Amino acid sequence: MASHFKQARTEDSPYETEASPMASDSITKLHTGEGVRKLAAQPKKERGGSKPARAALAGVALAALLVMVAGFLFIRALVGQPPADAGDTPDGVQPEQQAATVSVDMQTGSVDSGSISYMDETFSMVNIEGSVAVVATDAVGNQRTLFKLEGTPTSLLLYNGTILVPENLGDGWDVISYVVGGESQAGPIVEDGEPVRGQGEITDARLEGSELVVADTTGASTRIAL
Repeated sequence: MASHFKQARTEDSPYETEASPMASDSITKLHTGEGVRKLAAQPKKERGGSKPARAALAGVALAALLVMVAGFLFIRALVGQPPADAGDTPDGVQPEQQAATVSVDMQTGSVDSGSISYMDETFSMVNIEGSVAVVATDAVGNQRTLFKLEGTPTSLLLYNGTILVPENLGDGWDVISYVVGGESQAGPIVEDGEPVRGQGEITDARLEGSELVVADTTGASTRIAL
């Protein structure tokens, strides 16, 4: 380091040490404790490797999450989905089903009928000119006749917008169907091109899923796909 002092020749001594004005001006005087404060004020250097370490931890967490998701999907594929109920429609919604009892006085022809409701109308049975008929009544009381029956009804059923009427005939029984709001007329349920008919008289008719089950006095139980 260069010296801040220079030698000067005097009379008493060949050489005399003399302070340099420039050097004395550049020296800064520190008070007690000031050096420590200045050192503390200097910013600390960033610790090397902190950002790469955090990135590595994030990568490990993401990989673990992907493994868990893949495992869940694999197990779900092995187990499979539970089977749908027999009465469910293709979109998984349970079809609407209703049932009402009907009785006809064979002496007087009077009809004691329960009712079912669909599309803001109420459906029931009445006696019209000696025949049992299915009628629809709207919210304000207006009534219209949908169809008349040839036989004696035992109940009034509704399955997914279709009215079903099991009826006893003179030589057996059948089931009349009518689509509410449809263009077709009421008629017997047909399977393989032939009307579904049974022997004896109906003792019970009920909906089970997507089937109508009719039991009769012969002991037979007939299942009709709807």
